[in-house]
Amino acid sequence: MSKASFTSRRAPAHHYVLAIILGGILTLAVSVAVGASNPDDFWLAAAIGALCAAYPAMSLGGKVFVSNHTVTRDSHGEQSVELQWMRQAGAGAFLDVLVAIVVASLVLAIGRLEIDALPVLLGLVALSAADAGLRYVVIRHRALK
Repeated sequence: MSKASFTSRRAPAHHYVLAIILGGILTLAVSVAVGASNPDDFWLAAAIGALCAAYPAMSLGGKVFVSNHTVTRDSHGEQSVELQWMRQAGAGAFLDVLVAIVVASLVLAIGRLEIDALPVLLGLVALSAADAGLRYVVIRHRALK
């Protein structure tokens, strides 16, 4: 069951223009920031940043200015079974990551070990994403049996 459905309604024309303008401004801001972070190859970096940012920026513009006119919210969207599965998976993953953090903190404190924080934090992000994804797949598989 979907949270929203598309209708045949259209947004006013100026809302599409506003969406494009917002997308363009955001794309330009990201491309300048990426280019500024690599001053030796500013234009190449800015072009790559613009290519990466254009679709999300335009999508955000559409979401902000157009979707309120073209998408009808499902009044029962919060009751979808997929959303319930995702909440269960997220809650379980949260507890798993919390336990992993406590255990790792104790090991580091007792062993008086010092490590860089960045790899540990990236590992925790990967662990939480993988854990939630696997839990969702298992919950979905069990429910659809």
